[in-house]
Amino acid sequence: MKKLIALILSVIMIFSVLAPAASAASGKCNCGVLPTIYVGPLGNIDIYENPGAENERTIFRPTTESIIKIVFKVLPSLVPAVFTRDFTALGDALIESVYEAFGAMALDGNGNSAENVDVIIDLPTETNHGKGDQYYFHYDWRLDPVEVAGQLDDFVNHVKELTGHDQVNFRASSMGGVVTLSYFNEYGHDDVDACIFQSCPLLGTDVAGDLLSRKLKLDARALLDYATDGYPPFTAEDTLLWALFNALYYSGLVDVVLFAGELVLDQLQTRVFDELLTPVFGTLLGLWAFVPDCSYEEAKKINLDPETQAGLIKKADYYHYQIQQRADEILNGAIDDGVRIMIVAGYNIQRTPLVENMDNNSDATVDTKYASAGATVALIGETLGEDYKQACTDCGHNHLSPDGVIDASTCILPEHTWFIKDMLHSNAHDGIMEMYYWFMYSDEYYDVWSNPMYTQFLQNDKPNLRMIPMGNFAKGDKAPEFEEGDSFYNKLEKYVLPVTDKIFSFLDDCREFIGL
Repeated sequence: MKKLIALILSVIMIFSVLAPAASAASGKCNCGVLPTIYVGPLGNIDIYENPGAENERTIFRPTTESIIKIVFKVLPSLVPAVFTRDFTALGDALIESVYEAFGAMALDGNGNSAENVDVIIDLPTETNHGKGDQYYFHYDWRLDPVEVAGQLDDFVNHVKELTGHDQVNFRASSMGGVVTLSYFNEYGHDDVDACIFQSCPLLGTDVAGDLLSRKLKLDARALLDYATDGYPPFTAEDTLLWALFNALYYSGLVDVVLFAGELVLDQLQTRVFDELLTPVFGTLLGLWAFVPDCSYEEAKKINLDPETQAGLIKKADYYHYQIQQRADEILNGAIDDGVRIMIVAGYNIQRTPLVENMDNNSDATVDTKYASAGATVALIGETLGEDYKQACTDCGHNHLSPDGVIDASTCILPEHTWFIKDMLHSNAHDGIMEMYYWFMYSDEYYDVWSNPMYTQFLQNDKPNLRMIPMGNFAKGDKAPEFEEGDSFYNKLEKYVLPVTDKIFSFLDDCREFIGL
């Protein structure tokens, strides 16, 4: 009997050893964790002129040396311009130096890059793909997102072969959502199990639309809010920056700088657009993919020539009308094919204070209404109003944010769209990543009602690396209990900020009294 038991145990041990080897030999991985591909944002990789050659030069991101070079070319003409208020020479120096640094990035009339301008990409060779591991998909963000989607398809096939899995997960960040939408439209959904769209301009962003429509605006308060929202006093170092930004604002120095900026814009705006921004950045198809529908045709008329740029226009039109404007059909088609989708949008942060639509609620970069694919959102600092009623009620759920700022019922996917208050663009700390892992590494299709820890509306508590549910719990769920935060910011918030708020309120009254 002992020999029989020993024989059975030996067979089991041999099988347990040989099973993984047999799996590897067959090219299949049975680990139960699909590989994750991170589809990165704009600027995810450097762009080179003459890559690999002796005269190789980094165009983007610009080196410190190239920035210093621009500054030294501009400074000599800046000083006399301040006294004469004639900015012609300053414009000459600025346009020439910036064009010299970035001009090679421009695409030709067919939307193609110059042959000597490219990115350097190495395909991954690492086979580890457990929870938290990811394969970073790098791409040239200047190019047509549909062309980049073809590269993503090749990358997916490479990762599948490398890891031995039939499917992958996507985590798309910012412009990565543009590429992912293009991928779904062009190559379908069979290879994707789950997809997270984090801070993605799924329907565009007004900063791109306004810039390409030449709708610029400067505002001192918005500039302060943008700076302090981006660098809140979470640490001692951040607090110094926060204090500096407030000191510059309340001292009036920001107003002086913006007054000078207005003078420069009055004289140079048309020249800078005509001679620099339009011929260089106005040719980049990646940026055209950011333009929302409300600005698209107007921006085309201003920037693109139907005769000399017909090929570029054709590519831009294809993305805009066949992908961005069909986001509803594409996203619902993915869900119908079994893809688990999570859309995450940040809000309550001042957006880029250089354009007319600076008051849109945002994550500092992408408007919340566009990142959420259709939410109805109040302007920054405002609410939808006490008498506001949810627009769509067919689902029988409450999709109004507890703070009265957002109506998520108008989203393309209201049951699969989360909002994180005070989440800066594409910033995901450990607490946010835990939510992503909960969603991604599961066989279930979770929605905003599945977990009381991850309700549709969440407060970002970055100092304590966690998110706190704001409300809208599923029937029967109770609000989770959280310990009081004990971070540097929590102490600052308790003992210091109440005092500074009173000081700033008094200074605001003073600024209003003198007309600032």
